[in-house]
Amino acid sequence: MPSPSSESSESPWLSAGAPRRSILGDEIYELIKSRLMDNLVEPGSRLSIDGLARDFGCSPTPVREALARLESDGLVVKRAHHGYTVAPLMDAKSFDELFRVRLLLEPAAASWAAERATRTHVRNLEDLISEMEEPVKGASYDSYKLFAAQDAAFHLAVASASGVDLIVDILERIRPHSQLYRLYYETGIETDTVIEHQHVLDAVAGHNGEGAADAMRAHLEAARGRLANAVGGAEQPA
Repeated sequence: MPSPSSESSESPWLSAGAPRRSILGDEIYELIKSRLMDNLVEPGSRLSIDGLARDFGCSPTPVREALARLESDGLVVKRAHHGYTVAPLMDAKSFDELFRVRLLLEPAAASWAAERATRTHVRNLEDLISEMEEPVKGASYDSYKLFAAQDAAFHLAVASASGVDLIVDILERIRPHSQLYRLYYETGIETDTVIEHQHVLDAVAGHNGEGAADAMRAHLEAARGRLANAVGGAEQPA
């Protein structure tokens, strides 16, 4: 995992070049997010809207909008009278709680998806897995952000196929993939992820509720194992 550099005085926001003058809010959002996901800025660092606008050569408005979106992603924190700061990395307790919740919700969602999934649902999941098979080269956010988005989309698509909108809402609100990919990404994990997703899809497509739940549970347990060392070896639930 990259660590913030304290040796360079260059602004981390300009390390990949300034955005175009005809800046769009989405581009500012992605520029800031890439620095946060690559851990180029220390957790707890203050984010000045005016300072970022000067760095990017834009007005404060797209910066303000980007920071609001990043707050909803859990990557920045806004406090009254203090503005925005970079959110802390997930600690072992938060990591453990996140997977406890996901292990309660997502296997059940997969089971219900197997009971209710239409051909359209299955085709959507097939398309997502096919897109995820594209090799990821590099371990920077820019190289893996598409894969991360597809990974999140797969889990949301399974939840959506379950017909339980509340599960979709919870997964969207906790946005686990932004936090987890910020914590850890290593080239090669996409192969295991795609294989595990395929096991979930096979069970859903075969309307095997128990098998879908088991496959999703196995996937989440494997993902937790891949990530545990990044938070100092979070304890496994009994």
